[in-house]
Amino acid sequence: MNNWLPPFLSACGFSLEPFILLTPDMLFLYKNAAVPLINSLIHMGVTMKPQGIQVIAEFFNCSRDILNDRESIEQMLRDGIDRCALGLVSLSSHCYDPIGITAIAVISESHVAIHTYPEARHASLDIFTCSRDSQASLELLDYFKEKLDPGSTRIAEISRGNPLEINSKNWITDDTNLSGFDIRYHIDKDIFNKMSKYQNIRIIDNRDFGRMLFLDNDLQIAEKDACLYNESMVSPLVKAGIPLYNVAILGGGDGGVLYELLKHNPRKVTLIDIDEEVTTACGRYLRGVCHDAFDDERVEIINNDVFSFLGNNCWFDAIIYDLTMHPEAFIDMDREIFLDDLFTKISASLKPSGMITAQCCSDYDEETLKVAEGILTKFFSDVRFTKTYIPSYCTPWIFASGVNR
Repeated sequence: MNNWLPPFLSACGFSLEPFILLTPDMLFLYKNAAVPLINSLIHMGVTMKPQGIQVIAEFFNCSRDILNDRESIEQMLRDGIDRCALGLVSLSSHCYDPIGITAIAVISESHVAIHTYPEARHASLDIFTCSRDSQASLELLDYFKEKLDPGSTRIAEISRGNPLEINSKNWITDDTNLSGFDIRYHIDKDIFNKMSKYQNIRIIDNRDFGRMLFLDNDLQIAEKDACLYNESMVSPLVKAGIPLYNVAILGGGDGGVLYELLKHNPRKVTLIDIDEEVTTACGRYLRGVCHDAFDDERVEIINNDVFSFLGNNCWFDAIIYDLTMHPEAFIDMDREIFLDDLFTKISASLKPSGMITAQCCSDYDEETLKVAEGILTKFFSDVRFTKTYIPSYCTPWIFASGVNR
């Protein structure tokens, strides 16, 4: 096949496979006749692939000056399109009574549109290009940010055509393990995002909650209210007045519970978290939660499976259970059997009258709370449940404590 044809056809969205049927003579005839070529290809049954990238955005708390200025909005579109090397075909706008503007630019790649709500200091934007590459669209969006100066944004990038898919967005949805609702957290800035051997680790900046840690899109901790969670895990040990010579934290890779525990002068703390990349990322990017806890000489960090660790270690004064009560994603057995096996090992690793504290579940997760009650009362006496509202979780959270039998 002539070397000019594949990129030309690919740019037009055509599949190249049928061209094994075209002879060199046919290619020569078509070379300088793009429109007849495309028409002929359509008649030959060669299909065009519908494809494009659409970036939609909501801008909040924009500068008031430009939002009801029709000429400024139009000029912003012209300048941005030119700056990003997109081809302006036509531009039209309309002023609403009493306030608000819609402006639409037809570009050679498709269209750019904006609608303003000056009374709310809000702008809604839509950038569509018939391309697989979103670079120009995102550059144009950045230009609009410079001009409109929004306080915050919500952005989604969508693949159009076949199939229709959302490629990226600036929010995370936590499904909460409940059927009635989920929770969406907006991303002001992505701080860290990596798939480790075990899970996706993501740290974001959120305007209300500060830096937040998510594991497989499940919120673990947020800077703003980490103290509420951490104190709920540690305070039962302090109130009971037990000696804290040797304490284990199962999970807790964000370092928040560890930081809280160190305030109470334990002699030695062992933190066991299977994923070294979690502790490393949090030690670097989540200092507002862990502070310098990982560097404390009293602390030993073991990146290993808790089953292996508990099988070879025993006689802790206290164990803090900072693991999930929803292990379904990484086990191949019934949840209750798994938890029963785990808490058997936990009980065996505690001194007589040693204490456990644990995070359980949302107050709305009645099924998991029932499982937790059954497991804890089987192995521990004086089991107590407390409820703490964690604003970043958007739900009251249940914590538990008990004394080893």
